[in-house]
Amino acid sequence: MFNPTVLERNDGYRMLTRGMTTQPMGRNDLSFDPEIKHFLFRMSGRFGTDLKALDIQRSRDHGIAGYNAFRQYCGLGRATRWEDFVELRGPRDIQLLSSLYSTVDDVDLTVAEFFERHIPGTQAGPTYHCILMEQFLRTRKGDRFFFENGNRPSSFTPPQLNDIRKASMSRILCDNTPGVAQMQQRAFQQISDANPLVPCTMMPSLDARLW
Repeated sequence: MFNPTVLERNDGYRMLTRGMTTQPMGRNDLSFDPEIKHFLFRMSGRFGTDLKALDIQRSRDHGIAGYNAFRQYCGLGRATRWEDFVELRGPRDIQLLSSLYSTVDDVDLTVAEFFERHIPGTQAGPTYHCILMEQFLRTRKGDRFFFENGNRPSSFTPPQLNDIRKASMSRILCDNTPGVAQMQQRAFQQISDANPLVPCTMMPSLDARLW
């Protein structure tokens, strides 16, 4: 992520693409991979760094409000006691947080977000889901160059928009990954009978004649 030139060596980008589109994701829980928990940025003969510890410290350095404040912002109410954290996975999580923090207002957002029960069909709890939705909405509405924002001289025409909407991550990977000739049509989902590998030539591509 911080040194993308590594992907350019030894066919790294193609191998990363194949791995990301074929290997199942790990379970979304409170555990972190040792590679980022103990060995982040480790150089030969040197210690690594803990990414989660960095995230906690950075959020404090930047003055990010605590979990309780974001709960209130997202309409879940402000907790006054530990038992008010009803969105968490269970009593054991509340007990764990109460052993780490003095009060409910001290809990870091970047910690508590992983303790919330996920909204069905998502990988996020109610507070983090609220933050994600708010950020994506603001990013989309606030960007005058977002491709669906119209009424500007640079806006796409309806035929162009319809053609752009046919695009998929699978098509993008096919077009930009050397040596990849087939891909499942839904790149973010595992290969299966319902999502089989198909030749890249069968996937819709942009019609340049519309521009």
